Amino acid sequence: MFNMHLHVTSWSLSIILFIATWLLLKQNKQQIANVLHNINRIVFLVILYTGGMLIYRYTQAPVWDNYGVEAIVKALAGVYLIFLMEWFVIRNKKGAASRGLMVQFVVVLVIVLVLGFGRLPWGFLP
Repeated sequence: MFNMHLHVTSWSLSIILFIATWLLLKQNKQQIANVLHNINRIVFLVILYTGGMLIYRYTQAPVWDNYGVEAIVKALAGVYLIFLMEWFVIRNKKGAASRGLMVQFVVVLVIVLVLGFGRLPWGFLP
């Protein structure tokens, strides 16, 4: 269970750091935003490691036959979510348009949360 708690804590921290970085970039505070962005990259590594461990645990559990495809879809959506956060911050640093990325971020975040908490068996929603 430790990996699951570490996973949830790390992606929660990552979303907070992502929003803080975005707000700082909007205020032209580049140096602090760069520090938070680099910290978030380290948190991304923790997310990927714990997510990989959770997928491995799913493959070893008897629920894999029923929920394996959904677990893989959630994992791929989670990796894409990390990609979107990174891409969004970089495009904001360059001053490029990023509204489409934010829409994708919200949609993929909802998919990941619904699969992780509501659909897959180790979530806590019925």
